[in-house]
Amino acid sequence: MVDTADRTLAALASTSLPRAPHLADDLVEQVWGDVYTLDGPVPKDDLRRSCQDNIEGILTTLAGTGPTPEQLMRAARATGSRRAHQHCPLEWVLHAWRLGGQVMWSDLAERTGAEGPEQLRGLLDSAGRLWSVTERFCTEMAVSYHAQEAHGGTDLRMATIMDALLDGRASEVRTEAEHLLGLGRGRRFAVAVAETSGERPVSPQRITNALRRRGITSAWRLRTGCQVGIVALHDTEPGEIATMLREFAVARVGISSALTALLEVGAGYRMAMLALSTLPADRPGTVALDECLPDALALSSPELADRMVDVTFGPVLALPAAERDELLTAVSVWIRSAGSTLRAAKSLFCHRNTVLNRLRRMESLTHLDLSDVTVWPQVLLALSILRREGRVPEQLDAR
Repeated sequence: MVDTADRTLAALASTSLPRAPHLADDLVEQVWGDVYTLDGPVPKDDLRRSCQDNIEGILTTLAGTGPTPEQLMRAARATGSRRAHQHCPLEWVLHAWRLGGQVMWSDLAERTGAEGPEQLRGLLDSAGRLWSVTERFCTEMAVSYHAQEAHGGTDLRMATIMDALLDGRASEVRTEAEHLLGLGRGRRFAVAVAETSGERPVSPQRITNALRRRGITSAWRLRTGCQVGIVALHDTEPGEIATMLREFAVARVGISSALTALLEVGAGYRMAMLALSTLPADRPGTVALDECLPDALALSSPELADRMVDVTFGPVLALPAAERDELLTAVSVWIRSAGSTLRAAKSLFCHRNTVLNRLRRMESLTHLDLSDVTVWPQVLLALSILRREGRVPEQLDAR
């Protein structure tokens, strides 16, 4: 009878296995907003990935196909290690595993009876095996969790220090932070923020090692949706750090301005987030705040940014798209050509009189005196806002 029950469970597990992504969604739906939240230590995509990996591992073990249980348990071990590193309470993780067992049991139960009552009895007789396998995976996860805690004491303490600095509690950890991070006493550093989105987020350890090879120390802390790093600058500038990190960027990375006081870490975090926000959301990139100050300034005050665009270009934006872009391109290229009509005409592949006509048309619509160089920063900033918001072509003046 036991062999028959195990065969029944294996057959049912095989039918449930293709549904693992849906089961993972169901599990995430149950735990998200309960103990796991947007402000918690575990990003939602990370939670979903681990749910699916472990559900697939358990169902594959029950089905008796594919890799060995030892190989399949790697996902459980990785989950335990990662949650400990994230400072996610073990109770939260165990709660998710208990609910995961219920999700799998419910799905298996829904598939019984199609071949007669014997199938239902077979599932009931093999219930112990389902919970036994789930418990084995859960135990491996917990062992890995505790191992990470035991051998990662310095990392965990570093995470605590990072949290204190980022939350504005530098006075509580000043001495330890100066020692572990090699900062304090006027030494320069920057705060970096790297999004963790993407199919293959780069590990902070890889970034740390790459910077260390260039003689730069750093420490990183996972926060919701991003890795936050404190990077010692020494004689390096934030823009150079942005260049170094460009090869690792699988999403957006922002770098703050140079800082010297640990009390400024929280402000640096906000600077780095602001710099990151100036980059297009749909592709990787790195930028230091000092490299994108106009866009950052506009982002920091959306109401003023909208007003600047309206005051600067209001009537022009109401024109048909082709004429609008033609005028905006002409004024952009002309200003970047230092007011040289001849140079602008060469860049635009047109006659200098055409450039002049477009500039006069722009002045008549906006009432701006383009010969007054003091209005140029306003024009360029308004153009930058329009490009960032996607209201005009991004490469408006790239001709």
